[in-house]
Amino acid sequence: MAQKLDAKGGEKGDVWDDGVHENVRKVYVGKGQYCIAFIKFEYVDDSEVVVGDEHGEQTQEVEEFEIDEDDYIVYVEAFREKVTQETIVALKFETYKGKTNMHIETSPGVKFVLQGGKIVGFHGRSTDVLHSLGAYVSFSSTLDSLGNWIKIAMDPQAHVGPGQLIDGTFALDTETLKWERLDKFGGEEETGLSIHVGIPILGNVDVSLGNVLNEEEKETPDVRGWSASTSGIIDGKKGLLMHGGKAVTNDRFDDLFFYEFDSA
Repeated sequence: MAQKLDAKGGEKGDVWDDGVHENVRKVYVGKGQYCIAFIKFEYVDDSEVVVGDEHGEQTQEVEEFEIDEDDYIVYVEAFREKVTQETIVALKFETYKGKTNMHIETSPGVKFVLQGGKIVGFHGRSTDVLHSLGAYVSFSSTLDSLGNWIKIAMDPQAHVGPGQLIDGTFALDTETLKWERLDKFGGEEETGLSIHVGIPILGNVDVSLGNVLNEEEKETPDVRGWSASTSGIIDGKKGLLMHGGKAVTNDRFDDLFFYEFDSA
């Protein structure tokens, strides 16, 4: 079963749809004076060649891009005209094995892409030029068609193993632009930033996102990662307000911490 990717580009022109096929074998692109004037595709169904309709007005010079029998298109890069964005000025097709019809050094317009799997058909809009282009994407039932797949088990130790979290407090020295570690109990070193020990929030907190009311005080681990943070004010003192995060066991926390800081 194929998924239809919406056509991107302009809104002018007549709608056309080549439908879904087994594979795309050839692409014909004709360049006009200012944009893509002509496009046509050849498909394969059960080893039979299916010639698609011509879209746009055929030009004298038509570029032909042929896809190998054991290959298929996985990526289309298109550029719309910069002012009206009603016409397509350049098209790049790339296959799973890396074969392409062209290399684009600098952007000739407003870029959009069509991707997500094996491309097995195209649709779009055209008059005497190409206005928009969409595609049909197929997800093969055989795993080897998109590379070698392996099963990866979840690490039972979570962040104790790979991607391990580290405890302690760190500060950025604004003179050397290097991070320095402070002891995890809140001790300070001579850095360009003074950070005081983080304390659990036990009352109302005035923060930029509004008033926050904490939950009851509870034991908090020394090590955590992936916390959300924002600036906050407690008793007129500015600091860093941190919320939640993950433990080394992958459990989530919903507590709040506040780190007071002063400019050196």
